[in-house]
Amino acid sequence: MRTGKTDEPEFNRALARAMRQRRSYWRDTPDALACQRNGLVDGTSKQIDILVRSQDALPVAVETEWGSPALDDARERLGARVDNRPIRSAIAVGLPEEALAWNDQRTEQALSTPDEVRLKMVILYSSIRGDELEITRLLEGNGVGRWPESGHVTGTVDDLVRLCEYAAAPPVLVSSMAREVASKISAIATDLRGGLNPRIVEGIISELGQDDHEQGLKLACCIWLTALRLQNRLVNQSESLNAAGLRSFASVAEDTLGQGVTVHAIREEWRKILAVNYGTIFNVAVKSLSTDIPEDKASGALTALGELATEVSGALLGNRVDFAGELFPELLTDREETAAHYTLPVTAELLAGLAVDRLGVDDWSNTEELRRLRIADMACGTGALLRAVYGHIRHNNESTGGGISDLHKALMEDCLTGIDINPLAAHMTAAGLSSSGLDIEYERSNIAAVSVKGGGVGSLSLLVSGQLTNMMDKAKFDAAQTEDAATITVANESQDLVIQNPPYSRARADRKMFDVAGISEHERELSLDHLQSIRARRRRGGDEMIAGQAGLGTDFSALADMKLKQGGVFATVLPITAARAESWSGFRKTIERKYEDIIAIAFTGHRAGMMSADTKMGEMLLIANKRSGGESATVLSVNLSTPPRSPAEAFWYRHLISDAVRSERHTDTLSMDKKIGSWVRAVSPEPGFPWFAVGMRNDDLAAATARLMNGELYSPQERRGWSLGVPFTTLGGVAEIGPTHHLIGHVRGNDDIGAFAFDPVDLGDVPTHPALWAANATTQKRMVLSPTHGGKPHGDEGLVSSMLAKRGDLFISRTLSMISQALATARTSDPAMGGRAWTAIISDDDGVKAALTIWLNSTLGLMLRTSYAQNTQPGRATMNIKALPGFPVPDFGVATPAGEHARAVALDRIDDLAMLELRPISYAHADDNRKRIDEVSLDMVGLGGEPEASRALDFLRGIWCREPQVHGGNRAIMRSLGLDR
Repeated sequence: MRTGKTDEPEFNRALARAMRQRRSYWRDTPDALACQRNGLVDGTSKQIDILVRSQDALPVAVETEWGSPALDDARERLGARVDNRPIRSAIAVGLPEEALAWNDQRTEQALSTPDEVRLKMVILYSSIRGDELEITRLLEGNGVGRWPESGHVTGTVDDLVRLCEYAAAPPVLVSSMAREVASKISAIATDLRGGLNPRIVEGIISELGQDDHEQGLKLACCIWLTALRLQNRLVNQSESLNAAGLRSFASVAEDTLGQGVTVHAIREEWRKILAVNYGTIFNVAVKSLSTDIPEDKASGALTALGELATEVSGALLGNRVDFAGELFPELLTDREETAAHYTLPVTAELLAGLAVDRLGVDDWSNTEELRRLRIADMACGTGALLRAVYGHIRHNNESTGGGISDLHKALMEDCLTGIDINPLAAHMTAAGLSSSGLDIEYERSNIAAVSVKGGGVGSLSLLVSGQLTNMMDKAKFDAAQTEDAATITVANESQDLVIQNPPYSRARADRKMFDVAGISEHERELSLDHLQSIRARRRRGGDEMIAGQAGLGTDFSALADMKLKQGGVFATVLPITAARAESWSGFRKTIERKYEDIIAIAFTGHRAGMMSADTKMGEMLLIANKRSGGESATVLSVNLSTPPRSPAEAFWYRHLISDAVRSERHTDTLSMDKKIGSWVRAVSPEPGFPWFAVGMRNDDLAAATARLMNGELYSPQERRGWSLGVPFTTLGGVAEIGPTHHLIGHVRGNDDIGAFAFDPVDLGDVPTHPALWAANATTQKRMVLSPTHGGKPHGDEGLVSSMLAKRGDLFISRTLSMISQALATARTSDPAMGGRAWTAIISDDDGVKAALTIWLNSTLGLMLRTSYAQNTQPGRATMNIKALPGFPVPDFGVATPAGEHARAVALDRIDDLAMLELRPISYAHADDNRKRIDEVSLDMVGLGGEPEASRALDFLRGIWCREPQVHGGNRAIMRSLGLDR
């Protein structure tokens, strides 16, 4: 044993030995991980520091040097070939310089300790064109891209192992391959459709629960492709199927002697597989591959799919390929109706990593302990989340000495449950999970497709039952399944983790719940009635989470809550409205009351990345642990300005977020090679209150907003605060909220509802029944407005009288566009009714009305407005009529000297302020008149004449205007802020 200083080759050998112990394939396969060996590169004697190889993935080179990452060496490896496979990724590693002084024993000990050795790492990607696959992404000079874009990440040997796996499937190759597959499947399906009798097409697609010929054949071709790929892989990896004489597609084709592959021949091979298992995958494949297809058409389609299966395998992307995000936009035409937006791989990686970290496993190497885990996704789609969970569990298991042989069987048979209403989705989930250990046979699985036809509600039937029927196994083939395989059981309080990206659909405009392909209107109504009865039953039992107005997201959340055991992990993708909307208040109350260690993760940019494919809406991730009860928990809001662009980056985001969870600080930034976001722990004033910090870019602004709601103006710059003289209450506590436009009436020519029919007011008109109905950014710039419409009684006299009794002269804009509108609240000279854009705020106290008018148009009032309102559209701050009473405002009606002072100041200044012409709200930073309103607002709450308080408000105004939710990405506004570069 050496006792002197180490050198780089010796350290590399020790590093390779440490890496080998963290993967069972590397431990079992001598050539899988080679170190400091010459002759590995085809045709040269060039040496690679560490080379990582696998059966079905591209090789990855690891190049090291002391100190900084070995970027030059790593770059040189790109384009080289190993075993006639191109190196498209290399990891540059910087070794810890203190290790230069270590001897062998110290080096081995340090590398075997999880966190002791810190490595600096950069992944380089090549966009070289190759025979196997053409990739066209040009990143940095010479067609080489890097992650991170600048600098490096610092991590452990375990982290290096994970980065090797990510690097083996560069995202650009995965994306390119998936697009090519989608295009070819569409072409094959189109050709097949053109040559088949419609009756035969009906027979094929009916097996998939489809009624659209084009979509149904695309789904069928995708299923056949998946089955052919797995057939080829099983030939090489399954001893049982080798013994049963399973042949590859190429072997079957050779036996036809050029006559063409037949349906019968392929079905025969698939039946051999079914005799062993894999029923969830191959049952639907066999059933949909109809024997009625003419031989020439069947041969053409199967040959094209067989060639495509070979091409996919030849791309050497291992098990990292997730076709769902690319294929489903082409294959499904009802995704908008079902809100079936499939989870992006980066989202799955981040959410699953954070969730698995919370499972509380004592010994990750103990397969028996892992076998007891119960993990479910009851809206699994194509299985992105379950595959990511599988990957993280496998990583933890193998890094601590476990092996895939025992783990795969345990996970497939006992641990993982996946349910979806789409047979193809369930098929792809099962196929993806099975591919993780194809050579390992299992006897059963809990991957299911459930129907919504005939009045079904899919997985939501589990809200009233512990079991459901797997329609993929109802028509079983002889030796394939046991009789109880068609039943999936998910008992209450049984799951350690429920992870999901549920459908968000709700009845709205042309979208109808359960309006999926193949369902009749009568069946859809039956399903809706069934769901309504389930909701009513749950609410009678005290379930606050379910809210019909919020759509299916709350139903699936309630389902997760019901199935989770104490300590279990709730992990989900939800619309950002879940953090803000009044209809989700019951959901928030339940999470705060029943869960702890709550993290909400959102993107903050006006062009923020999506978490699901094709949602075109703001989303967030939510992770929490179920508890027995106690005080309402605090939400840790993690707001990302830069979404992860690859699974490797998502993996690293998980590191940063985990550090934030462990931190004792209340707020901080998240940084990698640059700032990627911030986080803040913000306490809401009451249970169910909007999680206002979710989606807020500036963590100091979030902290200041939280203090403002508690009656304090806070300066992040000076780290001090000033108590407001007026305590906070709610808008409903200081005034009465007027009726919504549905009761007031309608503009003539629209839906015939309400008490009045309204017409726009012409110049010079004096309407008998005036209303401030519409918003007009061009004319509504001063705080005193003229009515926009006049009404004629149209409805029931009692309703007419009721609406006239609810007139007011103070109004709040409910659909506030800050980019164009100048006023959040306004007055009228005489009492009027509200309308679609404006809602009356009714009070008999002129001082209260004056104070509210000023405050709600001030920066402080607007800060609270954007924190409380829904923020689904950039630049808007919309408030539902039911949310208005809970809107936090100072109690300007309080009978104290401070309250009297506020009212007196407001009455004294309102006339002058009402004459000011205001710019759109988003220009508050550059609007001198808005600043005059701000100074009066400070005076009202007892901070007039306080220069430091005024400077604090100036600072808050500036950072508030820089929020993407405020400027909305408007180029002119961003230029005025200095942000448009």
